[in-house]
Amino acid sequence: MSLSVPNIGSAVGAGPDHAGWTNAAPAALPVPPVAAAAKPSAKADVQVWDMSSGIEQPVSGAMLTSGRDKEVSAAWKTAKQVDSFVRTTLGRNGLDGKGSPVRIVVHAPNDDGTPNMNNATWDSLTQRIYLGDGDGELLKPLGRSLDVMMHEAAHAIVDSEVTLRYSGQQGGVNESWADVFGTLADPKDWKVGEDVFTPKVKGDAIRDLEHPTFSHVSQLPQGMALEPHDYSGIPSLAAVRVAETLGREEMGRIWYTALVDHMNSGAGYAAAARATLDAASTRHGSDSNQVTTVLDAWKSVGVEPRWKRRAA
Repeated sequence: MSLSVPNIGSAVGAGPDHAGWTNAAPAALPVPPVAAAAKPSAKADVQVWDMSSGIEQPVSGAMLTSGRDKEVSAAWKTAKQVDSFVRTTLGRNGLDGKGSPVRIVVHAPNDDGTPNMNNATWDSLTQRIYLGDGDGELLKPLGRSLDVMMHEAAHAIVDSEVTLRYSGQQGGVNESWADVFGTLADPKDWKVGEDVFTPKVKGDAIRDLEHPTFSHVSQLPQGMALEPHDYSGIPSLAAVRVAETLGREEMGRIWYTALVDHMNSGAGYAAAARATLDAASTRHGSDSNQVTTVLDAWKSVGVEPRWKRRAA
């Protein structure tokens, strides 16, 4: 699963917000542990490979810290931040919940073997994140971006919890949860990849969760299959709107709890919405303001969860 980097001509920028909602500034701090008593869930674990030769070669020890290969060292440091977020902030025992490390491959080439891949991707078969160096025009080296690497790591988390077909709404839910967790790990804004995308252009990003291509279900073209990243904007905007009212921290708790405790395989928009409502209800009660906020956010993007409040 890749980032689906847009062409320079279609770079993400500012756009109109949905009527009645304000673009409040994001919280200054990342999400605290999901569980009140969450603790680091094992020692940090990162594994690195270098693919500059065309073959994945393991890198360890002084080769990581010496700075002799700046991109390897930078990506290793970013991966440690990802691992810390997963184990400490989420209180999760590795990407798969069973202790797996963050595995990254630096200098990953294009499919044809040429260098400077303009992408980052999670490979569920090798259980590794492949990081391209970029061509310097569209992208800088992807290993330097925390939200990009966390996005890919989040695919591993999603894959370990549910099975989502990588197309249509299910693909959009998958990509949305990855984008949301990317911006939770790097909470300075709601953009993904802004620090590596089009280095000569200021203010753009690979995606902007506040200003997606489609901000309401009614805007989705009929009879036309879209790429999963295009479908992701609707649930991502719902998450942003929950955060505007409840704070980024609480939204993160609800979204993570929804994924690990309430989401079913095959979830589209409505099922994903119900999972977040179940999570909010579990945390705060079905008649709480938090549940109402989550419900209103989904309805604001045209998703009707068909969710019933539980009897007290």
